[in-house]
Amino acid sequence: MPARSSTPRLAALTLALVAAAALACAPAAEVTVIAARDLGPLEQSAAIRGRDGGYSVAAWGRTIWTYGDTVLAFAGEDGSSWRNNTMSHTGDLDAHDGLRGFAETVDSLGAPLEFLPRTADEAAYNAAHDQANPACADPCGAREMLWPGAMVDDPERARVLVFYGKFHGEPGEWNFSQIGASIAVWDALYATPRRPELVPGSAEPTLLFPVDEGWPSFGSAALAVDGELFAYGCEGSLKKHCHLGKVALGDALDRDRWRFFDGDGWSASIADARPVLDAHTMLSVHFNSHVGRYLAIYSGPLEDTLYLRTAPAPEGPWSEELVAAETLAGVGDAANYSGMAHPELAREGGRYELLSYYRTTGEWQGEIRLIELELGPP
Repeated sequence: MPARSSTPRLAALTLALVAAAALACAPAAEVTVIAARDLGPLEQSAAIRGRDGGYSVAAWGRTIWTYGDTVLAFAGEDGSSWRNNTMSHTGDLDAHDGLRGFAETVDSLGAPLEFLPRTADEAAYNAAHDQANPACADPCGAREMLWPGAMVDDPERARVLVFYGKFHGEPGEWNFSQIGASIAVWDALYATPRRPELVPGSAEPTLLFPVDEGWPSFGSAALAVDGELFAYGCEGSLKKHCHLGKVALGDALDRDRWRFFDGDGWSASIADARPVLDAHTMLSVHFNSHVGRYLAIYSGPLEDTLYLRTAPAPEGPWSEELVAAETLAGVGDAANYSGMAHPELAREGGRYELLSYYRTTGEWQGEIRLIELELGPP
């Protein structure tokens, strides 16, 4: 990466200080949490020991859920009991008593298949560095991973837009780094999503937001409002600083069409973007008509608590955080994470919101657990 002058660094520091001051003066949340009711774990098949994530979208008459790392109870046709991403869906749209009837695509042994496809180059890299390969390339055990993010239905173009992050991992605990983020196009429930080449000839042609170009990992949360796609990119250590980009839904795959909130308006330069809220890498943002506000819902870092914030618009100003629910502690010292809401399953115009979070239940084992939240005006 070429060296940067002191002027952009000073500008970035100034923007960060202004953002911190704005966030510190956040108004009170304009909502009341009346009750939080545990609904138990999300249904998963006996083939799965655990899977995290849990973004969802309503499409094709179903509620569709995607997951990150998925640990299987047995090896599939490929000889592996590990998946970087999976998907399941159900026609049960009444979540007041939990969700049932999930289906997923499996191989001949009953092992769930990965949801997002790899390119030929990614598959070849993983095969060459597979520890089961007698000629395993150095570093043996390295791999390239795809983790799904937020999803947005685009019915006008008969597609679902699936944000995802691409990561590089090597042997060792937490030894991975992000390469970038992008959007896959999903045309039908039983079709494989497409990862189109967006920058032909580049080192990472499928990526809309390469990390080495200074782009945040957009897709931490996303929503559609009046034909526009809004996406949050959250980065940092514990509490994540979330930037906001927007684009017309029809132009979602055109990087030059994206605009970024700079505190006063929308800029074509990502360098002008400033954080709009502090949250987490995985969260949800949607409009709740019952309280007349946008809600951001997320897990507290290294906590067993779910929080929410409110705002009159996707860019804010976002309120101070309010405790949404305390969650059931996991086994051992592992904190729960990936808290988010599922607005397609809200009831009574958003009076009742469905939330989920990941909880560890044992070694290499876990569950996504559901909570119904009852909300009222402030």
